[in-house]
Amino acid sequence: MHALLRSWGKALYKLRWLVVTVWIVFALFGGYAFGKLTPLLSGGGWDVPGSQSLTAGKLLASEFEGRSASAMTLVIRDPKHTVGSPEYNDKLKQIIDRLKTEEGVTGVFSILDASQGIGSGLVGKDPNLSIAFVDMNMKADFVINKVPDYQTRVVEQAKSLGAEAYLVGGVAFWGESSVQSQEGLAKAEMIVFPLIIIILLLVFRSIVATLTPLIVTIASVLVAMGIVYLVALQTELSVFVTNSAMMLGLGVGIDYSLFIVSRFKAELEVKGNTKQDALVKTMETAGHTVFFSAITVIAALSALFIVPMSAIKAIAFGGVVVVLVAGLASLTLLPAVLVILGVRINKGSLPFLRPRQSGKVSGWKRWTKGIMRRPVLFLVLTLCVLATFAVPALDMKLDSPDIRTLPADTSVRQGFTLMEKSFGVGAANQISIVLRNEKNDLSTPESLAKIAALQAELGKQPHVAGVASVASFFPNIDGNTVSGLLQAGGSALPADVNVMVKRYLSGDRHTGLLEVELDQYGSSDAGRAVVKSLRDKVLPASDLPEGTTFSIGGETIQGMDTSKAINDSLLPALGIMLVLIFFILVLTFRSLLLPLKAIILNLFSVAATYGILVFVFALGYGSQIFDVESNGYIIHFVPVLLLALLFGLSTDYEVFLVSRIKEEYDRTGNHEDSIAEGMEKTGPLITGAAVLMVAVFSGFAFSGVLPIQMLGFGMAIAIALDSTIIRMLLVPVAMKLLGRFNWWFPGRREKANPSEGRQRANKPVTVSNKNRL
Repeated sequence: MHALLRSWGKALYKLRWLVVTVWIVFALFGGYAFGKLTPLLSGGGWDVPGSQSLTAGKLLASEFEGRSASAMTLVIRDPKHTVGSPEYNDKLKQIIDRLKTEEGVTGVFSILDASQGIGSGLVGKDPNLSIAFVDMNMKADFVINKVPDYQTRVVEQAKSLGAEAYLVGGVAFWGESSVQSQEGLAKAEMIVFPLIIIILLLVFRSIVATLTPLIVTIASVLVAMGIVYLVALQTELSVFVTNSAMMLGLGVGIDYSLFIVSRFKAELEVKGNTKQDALVKTMETAGHTVFFSAITVIAALSALFIVPMSAIKAIAFGGVVVVLVAGLASLTLLPAVLVILGVRINKGSLPFLRPRQSGKVSGWKRWTKGIMRRPVLFLVLTLCVLATFAVPALDMKLDSPDIRTLPADTSVRQGFTLMEKSFGVGAANQISIVLRNEKNDLSTPESLAKIAALQAELGKQPHVAGVASVASFFPNIDGNTVSGLLQAGGSALPADVNVMVKRYLSGDRHTGLLEVELDQYGSSDAGRAVVKSLRDKVLPASDLPEGTTFSIGGETIQGMDTSKAINDSLLPALGIMLVLIFFILVLTFRSLLLPLKAIILNLFSVAATYGILVFVFALGYGSQIFDVESNGYIIHFVPVLLLALLFGLSTDYEVFLVSRIKEEYDRTGNHEDSIAEGMEKTGPLITGAAVLMVAVFSGFAFSGVLPIQMLGFGMAIAIALDSTIIRMLLVPVAMKLLGRFNWWFPGRREKANPSEGRQRANKPVTVSNKNRL
């Protein structure tokens, strides 16, 4: 690989202008595509294939009128007038009439269309508030991109009328999530870029050397977003792709640039080196580190493709693309720019940041030799510290994103809050029990009697506040009569009753629905316990109509299904990552024990990161710093994505440090001195790279989008732990304890002879002295 990179460096020297021109064209396209990417992204992709929640969701969207995947609920409140008053009804009518003009809205069912009996179900405890059902005929993915504009117009119109109105529901939630994602990205950029510039100035001490990696990194991120745009034209991608890819792209792009630029500057200072010499040496050394680091990150992210959810695969895809492009930019565009600049890379030097004269023995070397005098003590102490940090992770609970991931001042969140206060905390996320009978009619007297009995039984379960079914609209009416009315079709029923019946019984009468409202949040432990009991005990033991199957849908069980799928995938994904990373590091170091050591230490680092993440975001100790609401859970995709990113990103530091130690060991044959020398040569650069990474990820921790905040905070903590406790303590003491076994590799004995020969070559003087004696 070193020879290949040397050859590429020579070729790149000749092709530098062509390479820069090609990248400029790609970056311009990427910038254009990035601006058009957001409307193509979706809030979906969290369904688990073959799960009950997916089956129920498909039946709800396809079999019942008014329950399409894009349907929403309109919440209207007039603080001065009660529901049903002329003033309230007039405002409600104006809002609904204008809402019906929006693209895709096919109808709105409200108290204006309902009789007193049906209309009472649209009014809760608050006499000034009612809800209305908004039916849509557009695909949910398309509505998600439209609904923020609908929301704005609804809110503004209601405000002009002296009322409040909000659109709520799944598509409204994901539409607002998309908006928050973009606003959070802009906010993170405002925080991140000034920090990056300041840190690069401190590291490079010149303006040109600071701007060069920043410009190259931005170009690589834009190109990556262009590729994501092309893929998004063909398939569904999650709204979180842009945030996660941007965060990772800035982190690794700046990191790789730091390695390349620092080595190029160092090689230029070597007497007699030309620009071409500096480039070739840079590609052979720092280029080698970047190459294997990018491969490792890509390998780690690729393991996420086994998670059976398209949103996770989309995020993994975005990460793979951005790391691949950042790696390519660091090995093509950046070296080409550096050759064009040459010594001008040092232009704009800042006098007050000129490097200080180094002493005879650096602090890095003194530190390393100090801890290596008591390696067992420091090894045990640091592992105990990491284990202590990891303790909260033992009780880590996963959940899907819900309304509480949105800031409290967003329109969707405000609408949900109003609805919860009036109808109860479980009204906005009811449990859907879908009954399906392929052969028999569910509107027969016998079937209706069993549905009514099931409704009564469900109402007796703990934490159940209410249950609705088709039987709810025919109280105290004989089953035969109800059956006749249902089988006669809509013409036999009042218009408002017919609308509500179609929400609970399909047109062919082979699919029925029971909605269970809890007195708890759907994502609470109690809510999950109710769903688990219904799924495993109550419904299997119920006397359903013959040939009828059931499936449970709703926010609660979807969160349970996704969490289970991720938990089930975690160990296989980890296994794939470890195997891939092990083989990559074996190829890099030509050693078996060093890769094992790196993996074991990374596992401790991951566990500690999980523990701190749970401590802050789930348990709430310090969560107020990020202005988030803790509910005891971690967003389900964060831990698995953290796992892949941490294992990948920590490898570039491992490769950079250990490669330098190996270089010194091959030169001197002195194991302990080579560790100290390697730490001295790489410590400042690794620290600078880590500070940059932490700055980038910390910026996203304050973005205001909870999943991205968790991911950013987790990565910042992980990199901080990796660059301090792992690199400054555990790596040197572990290598000290392993001794010469660090470099053990089957069949390598012959290759080690030159080094051993150099050590023996230092002994003839002693031998000759003995001979003279």
